[in-house]
Amino acid sequence: MGRSAEEKTCFWDQMLNVTGSIPASELIVVGGDLSGDVGTTVDGYGGVHGGYSFGERNADGERLLEFCDAVELIVANTCFKRQKNKLATYVSGSTVSTIDYLLLICDRQIIKSHCWRRVCITV
Repeated sequence: MGRSAEEKTCFWDQMLNVTGSIPASELIVVGGDLSGDVGTTVDGYGGVHGGYSFGERNADGERLLEFCDAVELIVANTCFKRQKNKLATYVSGSTVSTIDYLLLICDRQIIKSHCWRRVCITV
């Protein structure tokens, strides 16, 4: 939040460089405040958005999903149902959104397996 478009572009470029240099055989976990809201709808991001979130997608959320799609990261927060009162990671006055995410890169078969559901729930 509060960063210029140039700073945001630099951040995502650095993320692409770092994740692009890691062998595909490795598991990558990225977690933190990524200041974007990916929204409730999958809208073309079925490979990275699990369909469970809330709110409206904003520009930073769109960029986050584009990045995840480019490097085959999964937005783990969106892969399983949670109680409505546990969806928000940022609340300030009337602003309620999800901005903290756990992003994973791993073999897609792991994501689709029953084991994945247990991993997501315990994260």
